[in-house]
Amino acid sequence: MPRLVRVAVLALLLSMIPGTSHAAPPGVVGTAGNLVREVEPRADGIRHVDTKAMIPALKALNVNTYVYPMAGDHHHWDDLHREFLPAAADAGIDVWVLVNAPSQATCCVSRPYEHDYVAWARELATLSKSHPNLIGWTVDDYSFDLQTFTPAYVQQMRAASKAINPSLKFIPIVYYLHFTDAFVAEQAPLLDGVIFPFWDDPVRDTSWSWSLSSQVKQIARRLPYTDVYLMPYAYPLSHAAQKPTVAYVEAVTRKALEHVGTAELAGVVQYKLPYMSRSSGWTRPATDNLARTGNGRLSFVVEADMATRAGMSCTAIRKVGLTSGAARHAVSFWHRDTRGSGDRGGYHVKQLLLNGQVVWQRDVAADPRDEWQKATVDLTSKLAGATSATLQWRLYERIGVSDYRVDASVDDIAVTGLQLSDPGVENAAFWTPALTRTGGPVYCSAQVYHQNYGADLSARVAELYAAGAS
Repeated sequence: MPRLVRVAVLALLLSMIPGTSHAAPPGVVGTAGNLVREVEPRADGIRHVDTKAMIPALKALNVNTYVYPMAGDHHHWDDLHREFLPAAADAGIDVWVLVNAPSQATCCVSRPYEHDYVAWARELATLSKSHPNLIGWTVDDYSFDLQTFTPAYVQQMRAASKAINPSLKFIPIVYYLHFTDAFVAEQAPLLDGVIFPFWDDPVRDTSWSWSLSSQVKQIARRLPYTDVYLMPYAYPLSHAAQKPTVAYVEAVTRKALEHVGTAELAGVVQYKLPYMSRSSGWTRPATDNLARTGNGRLSFVVEADMATRAGMSCTAIRKVGLTSGAARHAVSFWHRDTRGSGDRGGYHVKQLLLNGQVVWQRDVAADPRDEWQKATVDLTSKLAGATSATLQWRLYERIGVSDYRVDASVDDIAVTGLQLSDPGVENAAFWTPALTRTGGPVYCSAQVYHQNYGADLSARVAELYAAGAS
């Protein structure tokens, strides 16, 4: 029975029971990775997985699922079945096991069964018989290794697992661009679900969240018989221009849980969310704060190796009020460009627009790299008789590029004769709803630095999970 039909039937049955809450059935809410080791080695000289510390921290995050990575050492397998699975069961936490793909061999090989995925299927199924809270397993970067995971080989994996425990789920990680017609036809029928990491394909960033809904809806339409779990990036994504912010992860998680409620997703599993003080990424270094003052800035980005076309843009739009009786109306702001090598002019242009008309512009190559510059624009004559106006900060592609990286910043806005909330860009909530993008790889965001990233983000995700899983 398709996922949407199952939910509809359950909702119908619930609606027939007097006095019963009609909330959507709870989905998976979890996190993956960020195993924490014990501070001191045991008698065997090994710093084992710190199960006693991890389980309370995961409970505080309100997860019902944890994806346990086989991170390379043999003892992770022993710690899993001897300590972690029993403790997770007592805490009411289901466990999926993550195994690395062959393409990750230069950094990560899962042991003890390495790249024998039939053996992994067999042994995890066997382990799940004695630990019923081991309900699934996944292969990281699965869709990058389909030359290994052919339909015939996956059939062998499936047969080995189902012969021992038909209930154990295989839920590999599949990226958006890999949901091809061939994959849907050949692979999807062999899988019990997929984990879909969201990174704004094909741009590959952790700043722009608006493409999430369209991608989720498309995958749900293409895979009506397959459970899909969205994976937000709570941990830095390699080759992305920026690290995820608290506001970004919160926005992606909130939107994903809405799609769980509509049965287009079966759950949400964070990628390496820092959930305790010894988690990797719990705090952020001061060098991550790229604001001129305070913690926040507007950021307009084109990443390296990304092709743009003339006319593409991303814009931060704000309504402003006019101060009654003011003799002068003006806006000033600081701007800075972090860009790739060379000073090629004529491509990326920073602009300020008033009511849709350009009133200031500056080529990103016109100023020294990574130095803040101040701009002041007098708007008095253009606002004669007005009571309100719209300001827009924009990065505009005058000529398309194929590989010309830029991160243009705006900060410390000051206005005269105008009213503008949060001119220092310290609260992403003021700026994020009014960001617009013409399509393509030019994107923008309110980047607000949190030194206590893990603590701040964990608190917000825990609140969302508590509501989403209730």
